[in-house]
Amino acid sequence: MPRTVRSPTKHAVDGDDQTKPRSSLDAEIIIENAPDPVFVSDLEGKILQANDAVSELLGFRPDELLEQSLLRFISPEEVRDFTAALREVVERGLTRNAVLHPRSASDEVIPTILNASALRDPMGKVIGAIGILRDMRAYEKVVRDLEESKLELQEKILDLEKFEEVVVGRELKMIALEKEVERLQREVNQLKAELGRS
Repeated sequence: MPRTVRSPTKHAVDGDDQTKPRSSLDAEIIIENAPDPVFVSDLEGKILQANDAVSELLGFRPDELLEQSLLRFISPEEVRDFTAALREVVERGLTRNAVLHPRSASDEVIPTILNASALRDPMGKVIGAIGILRDMRAYEKVVRDLEESKLELQEKILDLEKFEEVVVGRELKMIALEKEVERLQREVNQLKAELGRS
Protein backbone atom coordinates (compact mmCIF):
# COMPACT_ATOMS: atom_id res chain seq x y z
CA MET A 1 0.00 0.00 0.00
CA PRO A 2 1.63 3.33 -1.00
CA ARG A 3 2.38 5.68 1.83
CA THR A 4 1.42 9.32 1.75
CA VAL A 5 4.42 11.59 2.06
CA ARG A 6 3.85 13.68 5.13
CA SER A 7 4.61 17.35 4.76
CA PRO A 8 6.96 18.90 7.29
CA THR A 9 5.29 20.59 10.22
CA LYS A 10 6.42 23.50 12.34
CA HIS A 11 7.82 22.68 15.76
CA ALA A 12 8.54 24.87 18.71
CA VAL A 13 12.26 25.38 19.25
CA ASP A 14 13.32 27.13 22.46
CA GLY A 15 9.78 28.41 22.94
CA ASP A 16 9.54 30.01 19.49
CA ASP A 17 7.43 28.63 16.64
CA GLN A 18 10.13 28.04 14.01
CA THR A 19 10.57 25.63 11.15
CA LYS A 20 13.02 22.79 11.84
CA PRO A 21 16.32 22.83 9.94
CA ARG A 22 16.01 21.31 6.46
CA SER A 23 18.29 18.30 7.17
CA SER A 24 16.15 17.38 10.19
CA LEU A 25 12.99 17.61 8.11
CA ASP A 26 14.55 15.53 5.32
CA ALA A 27 15.49 12.83 7.85
CA GLU A 28 11.92 12.79 9.23
CA ILE A 29 10.45 12.46 5.73
CA ILE A 30 12.84 9.61 4.90
CA ILE A 31 12.01 7.75 8.12
CA GLU A 32 8.26 8.28 7.77
CA ASN A 33 8.18 7.01 4.19
CA ALA A 34 10.69 4.17 4.41
CA PRO A 35 9.15 0.83 3.32
CA ASP A 36 10.82 -1.04 6.19
CA PRO A 37 10.02 -0.54 9.88
CA VAL A 38 12.34 2.29 10.97
CA PHE A 39 12.56 3.82 14.45
CA VAL A 40 14.75 6.25 16.35
CA SER A 41 15.60 5.56 19.99
CA ASP A 42 17.72 7.15 22.65
CA LEU A 43 20.60 5.23 24.25
CA GLU A 44 18.26 3.71 26.85
CA GLY A 45 16.08 2.26 24.10
CA LYS A 46 13.19 4.74 24.42
CA ILE A 47 11.39 5.17 21.09
CA LEU A 48 11.56 8.81 19.95
CA GLN A 49 10.18 8.28 16.45
CA ALA A 50 8.70 5.32 14.55
CA ASN A 51 7.26 5.12 11.06
CA ASP A 52 3.96 3.55 10.00
CA ALA A 53 5.73 0.32 9.03
CA VAL A 54 6.67 -0.21 12.71
CA SER A 55 3.00 0.24 13.66
CA GLU A 56 1.95 -2.22 10.96
CA LEU A 57 4.56 -4.78 12.06
CA LEU A 58 3.72 -4.62 15.77
CA GLY A 59 0.04 -3.72 15.52
CA PHE A 60 0.31 -0.71 17.86
CA ARG A 61 -0.84 2.81 17.05
CA PRO A 62 2.01 5.34 16.71
CA ASP A 63 0.99 7.04 19.98
CA GLU A 64 1.27 3.63 21.74
CA LEU A 65 4.88 3.32 20.55
CA LEU A 66 6.30 6.80 21.12
CA GLU A 67 8.09 7.39 24.42
CA GLN A 68 7.89 3.64 25.15
CA SER A 69 10.98 1.57 25.82
CA LEU A 70 11.79 -1.02 23.17
CA LEU A 71 12.42 -3.34 26.12
CA ARG A 72 8.63 -3.39 26.60
CA PHE A 73 8.24 -5.27 23.32
CA ILE A 74 10.99 -7.90 23.69
CA SER A 75 11.46 -10.79 26.11
CA PRO A 76 13.66 -10.42 29.22
CA GLU A 77 16.08 -12.91 27.62
CA GLU A 78 16.59 -10.58 24.64
CA VAL A 79 17.07 -7.42 26.71
CA ARG A 80 20.77 -8.30 27.07
CA ASP A 81 21.10 -8.78 23.28
CA PHE A 82 19.41 -5.45 22.58
CA THR A 83 21.54 -3.66 25.19
CA ALA A 84 24.66 -5.18 23.57
CA ALA A 85 23.44 -3.95 20.17
CA LEU A 86 23.03 -0.40 21.54
CA ARG A 87 26.50 -0.61 23.09
CA GLU A 88 27.91 -1.66 19.70
CA VAL A 89 26.20 1.32 18.06
CA VAL A 90 27.88 3.66 20.57
CA GLU A 91 31.31 2.01 20.19
CA ARG A 92 31.39 1.24 16.47
CA GLY A 93 28.63 3.43 15.01
CA LEU A 94 26.47 0.51 13.87
CA THR A 95 25.26 -2.98 14.60
CA ARG A 96 24.16 -5.62 12.12
CA ASN A 97 21.85 -8.60 12.16
CA ALA A 98 20.89 -8.56 15.84
CA VAL A 99 18.09 -11.10 16.28
CA LEU A 100 15.03 -9.80 18.13
CA HIS A 101 11.57 -11.29 18.69
CA PRO A 102 9.25 -8.40 19.59
CA ARG A 103 5.74 -9.20 20.78
CA SER A 104 2.90 -7.62 18.79
CA ALA A 105 -0.34 -6.10 20.08
CA SER A 106 -2.03 -9.44 19.30
CA ASP A 107 0.63 -11.22 21.42
CA GLU A 108 2.34 -12.74 18.37
CA VAL A 109 6.10 -13.17 18.71
CA ILE A 110 7.62 -11.82 15.48
CA PRO A 111 11.09 -12.92 14.37
CA THR A 112 13.07 -9.88 13.18
CA ILE A 113 16.60 -8.81 12.36
CA LEU A 114 17.76 -5.41 13.63
CA ASN A 115 20.31 -3.26 11.84
CA ALA A 116 21.07 0.02 13.58
CA SER A 117 23.35 2.99 13.11
CA ALA A 118 24.36 5.80 15.42
CA LEU A 119 22.31 8.97 15.74
CA ARG A 120 24.71 11.82 16.47
CA ASP A 121 24.24 15.37 17.67
CA PRO A 122 25.81 18.32 15.76
CA MET A 123 29.03 17.80 17.77
CA GLY A 124 29.31 14.17 16.60
CA LYS A 125 28.40 12.62 19.95
CA VAL A 126 26.23 9.50 19.77
CA ILE A 127 22.85 10.33 21.33
CA GLY A 128 20.76 7.42 20.08
CA ALA A 129 20.21 4.86 17.34
CA ILE A 130 18.33 4.65 14.07
CA GLY A 131 17.07 1.10 13.77
CA ILE A 132 15.67 -0.84 10.83
CA LEU A 133 13.73 -4.02 11.57
CA ARG A 134 13.42 -6.77 8.98
CA ASP A 135 10.39 -9.07 9.36
CA MET A 136 11.73 -12.64 9.10
CA ARG A 137 8.41 -14.54 9.19
CA ALA A 138 8.39 -15.30 5.45
CA TYR A 139 12.06 -16.36 5.58
CA GLU A 140 11.45 -18.64 8.57
CA LYS A 141 8.45 -20.21 6.80
CA VAL A 142 10.66 -21.02 3.80
CA VAL A 143 13.27 -22.54 6.15
CA ARG A 144 10.56 -24.63 7.90
CA ASP A 145 9.18 -25.80 4.54
CA LEU A 146 12.69 -26.77 3.42
CA GLU A 147 13.28 -28.67 6.68
CA GLU A 148 9.98 -30.54 6.24
CA SER A 149 10.90 -31.36 2.62
CA LYS A 150 14.31 -32.54 3.80
CA LEU A 151 12.71 -34.83 6.42
CA GLU A 152 10.28 -36.23 3.85
CA LEU A 153 13.16 -36.86 1.46
CA GLN A 154 15.18 -38.59 4.19
CA GLU A 155 12.19 -40.85 4.97
CA LYS A 156 11.85 -41.72 1.29
CA ILE A 157 15.57 -42.51 1.09
CA LEU A 158 15.25 -44.80 4.14
CA ASP A 159 12.26 -46.55 2.56
CA LEU A 160 14.24 -46.95 -0.66
CA GLU A 161 17.23 -48.35 1.23
CA LYS A 162 14.97 -50.85 3.02
CA PHE A 163 13.41 -51.85 -0.31
CA GLU A 164 16.89 -52.19 -1.81
CA GLU A 165 17.95 -54.42 1.09
CA VAL A 166 14.91 -56.64 0.50
CA VAL A 167 15.51 -56.78 -3.26
CA VAL A 168 19.26 -57.41 -2.90
CA GLY A 169 18.59 -60.00 -0.20
CA ARG A 170 16.10 -61.73 -2.47
CA GLU A 171 18.57 -61.67 -5.37
CA LEU A 172 21.31 -63.13 -3.16
CA LYS A 173 18.94 -65.90 -2.06
CA MET A 174 18.08 -66.59 -5.71
CA ILE A 175 21.77 -66.82 -6.60
CA ALA A 176 22.39 -69.15 -3.66
CA LEU A 177 19.40 -71.31 -4.72
CA GLU A 178 20.65 -71.39 -8.33
CA LYS A 179 24.08 -72.56 -7.10
CA GLU A 180 22.44 -75.19 -4.92
CA VAL A 181 20.34 -76.39 -7.90
CA GLU A 182 23.49 -76.53 -10.05
CA ARG A 183 25.28 -78.54 -7.35
CA LEU A 184 22.38 -80.95 -7.04
CA GLN A 185 22.21 -81.25 -10.85
CA ARG A 186 25.91 -82.16 -10.93
CA GLU A 187 25.39 -84.79 -8.25
CA VAL A 188 22.41 -86.25 -10.15
CA ASN A 189 24.47 -86.31 -13.38
CA GLN A 190 27.36 -87.95 -11.54
CA LEU A 191 25.03 -90.59 -10.06
CA LYS A 192 23.55 -91.24 -13.53
CA ALA A 193 27.04 -91.63 -14.97
CA GLU A 194 28.02 -94.05 -12.21
CA LEU A 195 24.80 -96.04 -12.70
CA GLY A 196 25.43 -96.16 -16.46
CA ARG A 197 28.88 -97.64 -15.92
CA SER A 198 27.66 -100.38 -13.59
